[in-house]
Amino acid sequence: MVLQHEEALLELLLFKLVETRLLLEADEVRFLARATREVERARRRTREADLLRAASVDQLEVVDGEPSDPSTLRSIAAACDEPWASIHRDHHDLLCSLVSEIEVVAHRNACLAKAAVEQLSAEDAPALSLAGVSSATSGVARQRLRATDPTLARLAEGAAYDGVLGAAANLRMPSLLAFLR
Repeated sequence: MVLQHEEALLELLLFKLVETRLLLEADEVRFLARATREVERARRRTREADLLRAASVDQLEVVDGEPSDPSTLRSIAAACDEPWASIHRDHHDLLCSLVSEIEVVAHRNACLAKAAVEQLSAEDAPALSLAGVSSATSGVARQRLRATDPTLARLAEGAAYDGVLGAAANLRMPSLLAFLR
């Protein structure tokens, strides 16, 4: 049950990261701050589930009269009889897959945000478009803001991209990675 809960929260985190990537690719800067907050919220919930799992694993006591080594999910699976061994191996595979996908999407988001910040820094960057196609609504709103206060518009965009970079940097999950070794 604890592993299923952690898997569900990791999937939610992945979803929020994909959502952010799509906003970056669509050049929808105005929604990046909201998406970043949602990624942070999902990351916090994932961290809470990580702590709950760690506490649950610490409560594992004895297998066949010998103390068990619940330091990794593989060792737990090895200590179990069927069907539990297979169930734990399946959880291991799914958790590894989710963590891998999260790392890839977060890295891609960071690359897109970094490229956008670099493009903003360039003095001759009249229009920002990461995917080559910008939505008409966001482009018009950005042009309107840039026309009234270009410095403020660039600062707001830069802050949104910095938020994405910060969220990507905060996704480290050392406890979960150690558990999945």
